[in-house]
Amino acid sequence: MTLPRLLCVGAALVATAAGLTASVPSARAAQVTLGIGQQTIEIFRSPEWHALKAPDVRYVTPWDTANDPAQLDKLDTWMTAAREAGARVMIGFHRSHRSAREANRLPTLRQYRRAFEKLHERYPDVRIWIPWNEANNAGSLTGRNPKRAAGFYNVVKDVCPRCQVVAGDVLDQRNLERWLTRYKRHLKSRPTIWGLHNYHDANQRIDRSTRLMLRLTRGQLWFTETGGVVKMRVQGKDGMITKNYGIRRAAKATRHVLNLSRISRRITRIYLYHWLAPSRFTTWDSALTNSKMQPRMTYRVVRHWLKNARRTRLAR
Repeated sequence: MTLPRLLCVGAALVATAAGLTASVPSARAAQVTLGIGQQTIEIFRSPEWHALKAPDVRYVTPWDTANDPAQLDKLDTWMTAAREAGARVMIGFHRSHRSAREANRLPTLRQYRRAFEKLHERYPDVRIWIPWNEANNAGSLTGRNPKRAAGFYNVVKDVCPRCQVVAGDVLDQRNLERWLTRYKRHLKSRPTIWGLHNYHDANQRIDRSTRLMLRLTRGQLWFTETGGVVKMRVQGKDGMITKNYGIRRAAKATRHVLNLSRISRRITRIYLYHWLAPSRFTTWDSALTNSKMQPRMTYRVVRHWLKNARRTRLAR
């Protein structure tokens, strides 16, 4: 989680009135793939995760991980654990971690291609990729450069034409429509999958950004990161403050975003973030389990939702 992204999401959650709650259609049973985003390997050791029988997971790594021994070691460790657990992996990219200078520099398309080719060769079993995480967010470096973000998508599609490549991967903030319109002009092919991080819709229990994204795109829509926020750090008038929304509100938000899949058959995947709460809170907590990996109310919501969805499918 980047600080600009936290401030953006935090401002949206605080500003929206509770009266905007939307009614989610119930005519269609949810038929989506559920995944979990988690940057550490504890999830693969959790009996509760295995009990969900939802093997899809997401990991976000620097774009130049193939050239960064520290980040490559982290990813190798995570990938080994994921493979042993039988997980199905989606990998997304974001800014470099090699130095402060590199962290604030976007790669050229040639640099990005070389780095991706190395990682794709290293992990041939990974078939799902996000070219750039939360690409419309100012903190992602592509917030003012949708052309470069589109170029990253074009590169991944060119290197791995048979892979599932997520286009956009945008955060539901005010610039979504304007940014996405510019982004689409520079795509060399029509995407079959679009990504959305709809934290605002989830936590205010509305559907505005989700419906907007459906209107602006064609093909599948995946919620590539979402969930009910328990606690977060936001910018207040006198500095950073902590907003504690609580476990119960997070569970309601999670139930709402899962049920948003009923809006359209085009919504086919939801990746909740994240699994394990931090042992010491710093900026963000939307986890399904506490720091001791004990299930929260949110986990029970997910388990119940999955059981109902599977029961409906079997009945057909």
